[in-house]
Amino acid sequence: MIRASYQSSNRRSKEKPYSQSVLFPLQPVRVDFSSRSEDCFLIAKSVEDLDVLEHPRLKTWMLRKNFVVFGAGGSVLGGQCIRAISGNGGRNVRFVANSDPGTMDELFREIDPNETGFLCISKSGETLETVCQTLLALDFAKKGDGFTVITEDKPSSLKQIAAEFGFLCLDHPKTVGGRFSVFSLTGMLPALLCGVDPRRIRAGGSQVLDHRRDDAEKGASFVTESLQNGITEHVSFIYSDRLIAFGAWLAQLYAESTGKSGVGVTPLTAIGAADQHSQLQLYLEGRRDKCFTFFFEERTSESAVAADAFLPPAFSYLKGRNMANVFEAQFRATAAALVEKNCRVRTMETGEITPEVLGALFMHFMLEVTYICEYLKVNPFDQPAVERGKILTKNLLEKDLCY
Repeated sequence: MIRASYQSSNRRSKEKPYSQSVLFPLQPVRVDFSSRSEDCFLIAKSVEDLDVLEHPRLKTWMLRKNFVVFGAGGSVLGGQCIRAISGNGGRNVRFVANSDPGTMDELFREIDPNETGFLCISKSGETLETVCQTLLALDFAKKGDGFTVITEDKPSSLKQIAAEFGFLCLDHPKTVGGRFSVFSLTGMLPALLCGVDPRRIRAGGSQVLDHRRDDAEKGASFVTESLQNGITEHVSFIYSDRLIAFGAWLAQLYAESTGKSGVGVTPLTAIGAADQHSQLQLYLEGRRDKCFTFFFEERTSESAVAADAFLPPAFSYLKGRNMANVFEAQFRATAAALVEKNCRVRTMETGEITPEVLGALFMHFMLEVTYICEYLKVNPFDQPAVERGKILTKNLLEKDLCY
């Protein structure tokens, strides 16, 4: 399903410099898995909680033509990943994950409230962006029958709005944090809206949880050994347009989970092959403070440069080649160039990104980041520092200090 390799320049095969994978002498990060909250992992093995997706009122709501998902951070990033691989199943599903006023104005100009279902997701029910988005959408729609909410079953502002206007409310698991919530309804209901079977995503996650935890431990070791060598930045180099959203999901997972008490892994994202023309120079000759994980999705291409096509001499090697050949060559060459510079490089190669493969990627990195946090001796499931920004934002709005 997913092939991972760790490459080292001084042991690279001379005969096959771009395909020979050599393992670093990684020491697995052994942790007591039961010492942390297991719910965000074990929910991938659950079935019963998906029964709510058959609720008659929800089924009626899902008959609408268009859907808008409101949320912030982990409430929507997982859903956006699923949307990116879905082909959309013929539905129009939009995610609004920011408070940019221009985006909201454009949204309301483009959608018909009578044909649109609004899904509002906030674990706490107190997320400023989500509450504000919901209130604006409610004013736009003029009625509440088009709204569904996912939030904790406890008193909250979002719960109050839902009760006041008759929204359908679904429960967000209390023991599952936002950035670890993709296997919960937070990710599974958007999957259904996008035409993806939630059980397939969970099946991929369960496969990793049951049989491939050692791979996640090895990945954590790759990162922690980098930290031991003063390498604090992790670059996700993504050679798949369908995984670009996954890069954003992974960046939050790394940043909010590890960045505490003066330690952490700084996540960066590069898009192959585009960022070979913008970031690669820095990575090859800049500060040696980065390790790299390449993500490559094997794809086929229906068209190729014809054997009798006119080709400038400098591009004669393109005869008979297609875009899939070019894309793979760029991926392997870029990884090899970094290895030659003695950079720490991991490659993760997959076939077509199916729901099972995406689920496996979700679970692998949820486990990997948790193991890294065990090594760093920080809690992967909280984010105490961001509360200060929320308090200051509220103060500014209360005192009318914004323009």
